[in-house]
Formats: sequence, structure tokens, C-alpha cells
Amino acid sequence: MPHSDKVDMLFIYWECQKNSRLAAQTYAQRYPDREHPVHSFFYNLERNLRTYGSFSKRVNNLQQRRGDALGEEVEENLLAYVRANPRSSTRHVGRELGISHTTVCKVLKKYKMHPYRPDLIQHLRQGDAPRRLAFVAWLMTSLDENPLILNSILWTDESKFTNNGVINKQNNRYWDDQNPHWTFETNNQTIWGTNVWCGLIGGKFLGPFFYDGTLNGRRYYNFLLNELPMMLDDIPLALRGNIIFQHDGAPAHNAHIVRDYLNAQFQNRWLGTYGPIEWPPRSPDLTPLDFFLWGHLKTIVYADPPINLQNLKDKITATCNRLTDEQITAATNKEFMRRAEACFVHGGEQFEQFIR
Repeated sequence: MPHSDKVDMLFIYWECQKNSRLAAQTYAQRYPDREHPVHSFFYNLERNLRTYGSFSKRVNNLQQRRGDALGEEVEENLLAYVRANPRSSTRHVGRELGISHTTVCKVLKKYKMHPYRPDLIQHLRQGDAPRRLAFVAWLMTSLDENPLILNSILWTDESKFTNNGVINKQNNRYWDDQNPHWTFETNNQTIWGTNVWCGLIGGKFLGPFFYDGTLNGRRYYNFLLNELPMMLDDIPLALRGNIIFQHDGAPAHNAHIVRDYLNAQFQNRWLGTYGPIEWPPRSPDLTPLDFFLWGHLKTIVYADPPINLQNLKDKITATCNRLTDEQITAATNKEFMRRAEACFVHGGEQFEQFIR
């Protein structure tokens, strides 16, 4: 593009009070036979002129010479510093070693260094690992006796959904050639929400069941007595008679009235803190609803923040209804077994950081 055209662009940009979009429109109308760049070109044109004294960005000669002079010693010093301080940012490394941020990135890329993010894993207490191993041992023995036993386990859990749910910024993008200053509103002064119970069994989804307030033993017992049987009506009769009920160690789950009901209803076929089959405490990494369902639901539900409680419930229900049998089976069979095996390999300790 001729410099004379760029000069005309600058004059129009200033004429339009540095409104790049208006400048682009005006330039196109005034010079219809010329090349018409995007509106951000006008802004960058002036910025380059003020910063570098020319219409295009120039590389500082001193920086160029320093970059060309980089040798093995500089690279070795950089790599040694990074290995000694692996949590340092590339900009910090550059400042400490007196080289540019870009050079640091190039050297790290050359040696295939990668910035790994931390994994959040469940805290375990002393004595938890043997209990997790005991559960995996029961599972492996049961699979030998019945290879299809995973299809008989009814995985259950509850979760809290509020109007200020976690918005995953990594999964939300707005593409434009200028920052649109895109926002999500939160309201920490007014918080409302609902509690949700869901279940997964044999590729089938149960729920969602909504309840307000704190879940206590009596409320949970009433749910098991009155609501769960209706949900199980859609489960084949042959499977219904062999269900292995699972829930975690939440206080409401451990109430005597609940345990008595489960002993009567499922006899020796339920998993819990005090169940005939012990469910290991602090093990959301082994629960399909924790490692699959809740994250999946919240990512979709909070993609567009709910406007009221009913809208929140509708979004949860709609997302649940879109789950496929294949998704559920993959979580309760293939992914669960992958995690159970990893738990065994790592002696019952945390393992998620090794399988992601």
C-alpha cells in the first residue's frame, strides 16, 4: 500500500476523532477505488507512527543484535534457571537473565519445555488409601464373579447450583479484531439456588430431583421412600431386583433412619460409609457424578447465566435430558474402570494428576 494512502488514512482517522470504525467507513466512501483495510488498521497505523516513527513496526537494532548473538551459554543459563525455578513466568525469567520475553519463549519451545497447569485433587486423610484399595479389591472380585456388575450400580449424588455458579473462562471466547470488553454479571449480594439429586445406572439417567434447603436424614429418607421408586419404574425389572445402591458419606446419608431403610430395601447391596459394602471417604475421583456429571452440567448451564430460579432449574433439566446412553455408559463403565485401575496402581492415593 502506498505511503500516500496511509497518510490519507491518518488524516481521516484524526478527522473522525480517532473512531476507527467511522474512519474506515469514511475512507471507503471517499476513496472507493482504493484498498479498504479493516478498521483496526487505522488505529495501528497511528500507534506505529507514534511508537516507532514509521508506518510499520520496527525491530530495535540492539535487540536484534542481542538476539543474533545468543549462543549455547545463554541457552544453558536459561534452562538451568528454569529448572531451578520451574514456577517462574517467562517474563520474570527474561528480566532476571536480561533477555527478551520472546527469546525466553523461543528457547523453551526449542527444548520442548511446556507450561503445565496444576491439577486440583481431593485431599485424603491418613488411613483413606487402604479403604480406597479395599473398595477396588471388592470391585475386582465382583467383576470376576459378574462381568456386568457395573451396569447394576446406581451411582447417586447431590450438588448445589446457584445464580453465581463457576463460569469457565477457558471455554468462553468472543472473537473480534478489537476487545469488546465482554462481561458476565455476578451478584454476590443476592444469592439464590437449588439442590439437585441425580442418579446414573446402566446407561440410564435418573432425575433431576430438586429440593430446597439443607438435606437432612428425614428429608433424604422421604426422598428414598417416595421419589426414588417412581424413578426406578423405567428401569427393567430384572435389573431393578439386582441394583447396588451407592451414595457417599454425606451426613444425611449416614442417618440411622436412612441406613435402616437401605438395609431393608437393598439388603447387602448398597455402598456407603456404614454400608455392607464400604464406600471410601473423600473419593469423588471415583464417583461418576463427580468426575463427569456435575462438571458437564455446570459448564453448559452457566455458559449463559440463569436469570431466575425457574430458569436455572429448566436449564439443568434440559441439559440432563440431552445426555445420551452412550455418554452415561462411558462414564460409569470405561472411565470408572480407568480410574479404579489408576487408584490401585497408585496404592489408593490421589491419581487424577496422572491420567489427565
